[in-house]
Amino acid sequence: MNARLDELALDHEPPLAIFTWFRGAARTHASWTPLCAYSPEWLALREGRAAGADVRFMDLPAWHPAFAGVRNRYADRPAEREHHERYTAALCERLGVDDDDTLWDHLFEQPAPPDALRERLDAYFLRLRGDTPASERDAPREAYMARCVAWALAEPDAGDVVVVCGGWHQPPLLAVAPAASAEPFPAFEVPAEEAEDPPQSWLVPYSYRRLDAFAGYESGMPSPGFYDLVWSRGAEAAADGLLDRVVARLRAKRQPVSTADLVATRAMAETLGRMRGHATLTRTDVLDAVAGALVKDALEVPLPWSRRGRLLPGTDPMLVEVVAALAGDARGRLAPGTPRPPLVLDVAERLRTAGLAPERASRQVTLALTDEADLVRSRILHALRVLGVPGFTRTAGPAWATDAELKETWEIRADDLQEPALIEAGAYGATLDAAALALLEEAVADAAGDIDALAALLGDAVFVGVEGLAGRALTALDAGVRQTHDLGALGRAVERTYALWRHGDLLGATGAAPLAAVLEAGYERALWLVEGLSGPDLAADDAHLRALAAVRELLRPGPMALEVDPGLAFAVMTRRAHDADAPPAIRGAALGLLWALDGFPDAATAAAEATRAVRAMALPKRLGDFLAGLFALAREEVTSAAALVGVLDEVQGALTDDDFLVALPSLRMAYSWFPPRDRERLARLVLRRYGADDRGASSLLRAQIAPEVVAAGLALESTIDGLMARYGLVGEVAS
Repeated sequence: MNARLDELALDHEPPLAIFTWFRGAARTHASWTPLCAYSPEWLALREGRAAGADVRFMDLPAWHPAFAGVRNRYADRPAEREHHERYTAALCERLGVDDDDTLWDHLFEQPAPPDALRERLDAYFLRLRGDTPASERDAPREAYMARCVAWALAEPDAGDVVVVCGGWHQPPLLAVAPAASAEPFPAFEVPAEEAEDPPQSWLVPYSYRRLDAFAGYESGMPSPGFYDLVWSRGAEAAADGLLDRVVARLRAKRQPVSTADLVATRAMAETLGRMRGHATLTRTDVLDAVAGALVKDALEVPLPWSRRGRLLPGTDPMLVEVVAALAGDARGRLAPGTPRPPLVLDVAERLRTAGLAPERASRQVTLALTDEADLVRSRILHALRVLGVPGFTRTAGPAWATDAELKETWEIRADDLQEPALIEAGAYGATLDAAALALLEEAVADAAGDIDALAALLGDAVFVGVEGLAGRALTALDAGVRQTHDLGALGRAVERTYALWRHGDLLGATGAAPLAAVLEAGYERALWLVEGLSGPDLAADDAHLRALAAVRELLRPGPMALEVDPGLAFAVMTRRAHDADAPPAIRGAALGLLWALDGFPDAATAAAEATRAVRAMALPKRLGDFLAGLFALAREEVTSAAALVGVLDEVQGALTDDDFLVALPSLRMAYSWFPPRDRERLARLVLRRYGADDRGASSLLRAQIAPEVVAAGLALESTIDGLMARYGLVGEVAS
């Protein structure tokens, strides 16, 4: 950015960030360098230029290997430095404060004469650093900084040289002497072996909410909104401004905060400040007073400001709002004329041409996927969704990339975070299509082996309209399907891919050969995994049953046929259906698949086999699981077999009250495989079995009491009956 300081001098409104990205042969880097109105770096840039100074950045570029894995440029807290931790921990204990942030406020945010403050800071950082050598990350940084300082000192007529750096780096830089000979300002080039694309940096509007340490921000500042008040109003007025914000936010959330509460909070803050020796109230003085005066209930987790990092689950809702108030709502704004990456311009033009440009007022757009122009618009919106650009939300449409639904609805609105998101997405490409493709390819690489994620990414690629289904997503999915040991995940991947292969006409995927290869590999892998499931008391797994249902669909006859061997499935299912060591649900599913795909000589033989199996599995802990598997795979066949329904009624009716309560949860799960229409059909068959009028079958499906309440009532009645029998009261109580 040293060659672009004029860009930083435009009439921006902080907070801003310099977003830097780099894509090399072996690594990809993306990071942010945030700048607030009160950031020392921002002030040095603005005031230095105003004073006529030669102002330059003096750290290694953000894409340098020294910053590998660092998403935030100022994530400079040296947690790995034992000396640092021991020293600050000793100071915190000595001064009775919770953490480094409170320690800093106590030592340095109080009003003090400049000379006294300078002396205290020098002593602190000298002791903080001690004789600790620079880490692998800091050594090249400090060496580069030292070269920059030496260059500045050696410049003719240099005059005063002001170095703005983190205090940790101060001690070694103080030892730098003027260079023996004048050298040019040290530059740093991308290594030739990595220079696929040159690094790029762009200014991005930032927000205090994003900067806040409580939101998980790596580097520095908790409660940036408070320190903005300190900067703009002064330390004395900041506490009042903070209390005003807290009360306004709590009242807006309908939290009761009275004038008396406010007076008590202020009094407690002042008392805490005096006890702690503070001339002006610090952030923690105010926060502790808020917690003490306004929070009425016991706290389940420590106060948020007693530690660094995201808010813990269970944080009191009032404290959540307090932390949000301290973060502040400020959002930065870039000056007109600030350069933007090509992606921002490309997206703006494509949205304008497609009639999708967002406005402040939210609007709904309904697209007919059978219309070519609407399909193009859909792909634009899906690309923005994939890139994470806010303001484009799909509220209705096909859950998977098939023609099961022919329309989709989007909500489009302008959002202050759209431009920052697009600038950051510019790291992936100069056009919308290129950026979406690059992001998907990166996500595919990250999801290697996770077939759930890979299947979802394949769907995204189809929605976005990425050409060539035999790309990285399919290749990775195919490899994952062949290696997975997770039958449930395999079933979900096969189910999605099959839907795309059979019904992806609108998106050009129907019958695609690469999809068929994935399905054929998934078929064989699923059968192999089913063979390995064992445990006669293993509960039914819904994901396993759905996987077998997906295998059944692959064997359905029709104009589109896969190259799979039905005999392989029939052999596996025959073994599993009769295997006493197989889980009951798998035994039921195996029988159901054979029945649904004509694996028996005729329908009568299939029904007879099902009847025999139901009687054999009529144990409270196994019956429901077995039926879940049978119903999942042969729902239509079961509802067409009146004799089997009679056996089901007989077996379930023969259960004792206690056995019925044991079997009830799995039975409920089993019958949940039937949609309402099939349940009514079963009810009719049962009513006819007892010679009753079946026209009222539908009324049996509308229970007035929740099943859980019925089950609890049955359990209570059973307990009461047992007690009465125990004490000889049976028949003694009139009904």
